Amino acid sequence: MKLRKLTAHGTAIYQQWLQNREPGKMPPECLLLGAEETEELLKTVEIDPDKIFSTRYEFGKYIAEILDSFSAPVLLSERNDAFWNWLTVVYFAQFGKKGSKYWHYLVTRRAHAGSLAYRHLARTSYEMYWRHGERAGVLLSSDMSTWGQVSESLTSRQNIAHHLSCIATANTLYLDNGKLRSGSGARVRAAAKRKPGDRTGRGGAERLAIAVRRLCRTFDTHVLEAGQMIELLPREFASFVAKTV
Repeated sequence: MKLRKLTAHGTAIYQQWLQNREPGKMPPECLLLGAEETEELLKTVEIDPDKIFSTRYEFGKYIAEILDSFSAPVLLSERNDAFWNWLTVVYFAQFGKKGSKYWHYLVTRRAHAGSLAYRHLARTSYEMYWRHGERAGVLLSSDMSTWGQVSESLTSRQNIAHHLSCIATANTLYLDNGKLRSGSGARVRAAAKRKPGDRTGRGGAERLAIAVRRLCRTFDTHVLEAGQMIELLPREFASFVAKTV
């Protein structure tokens, strides 16, 4: 199947369908090849619409390799949001297994309110593999329909999502044989809800993002190897560091 994108008309239909989506239902067929709902994007590139992916990492790698000769910044620009939405429709049987929020299937930009484009399952899978290659595994190790707290913690801020050393460090700390280590995505409870001695979330991905931003005040963290950054992390990461040895 040649690559296409949704037209304004197709996008409106898709958005309306997502708002009224029923469990187990697939998007209208016209959003795949409809003459009024879609238009051709790249005549020289084809994808396999029947291909099955076990993780978003596999998907991101597949799309990145297919689009290797094209400009990633252009593909990720706002003018091509309709392409990522169409691609989600193509693989909706896999992306849509869970009843997740609409922004995981429809690229959502909210101007001054903050963009949610980073939460789009297809677009971010491609972008993170394009930026980090194999080290994107920590961000994309979940199944096609799952976003996950680790992805949220490490991609919600551009200065972390684009930080090669930070993602390499996260990959070392939290990924074990292609799967996330227990506690990687846990969050620290608010002080009012935290019992004495409760260390839930300590050393997890959310705390790594905070730690790296603090380290940036003193070090040029972008030139550090993962091992060097790990040596600079505070003691709360000790349990994860021990698992990497």
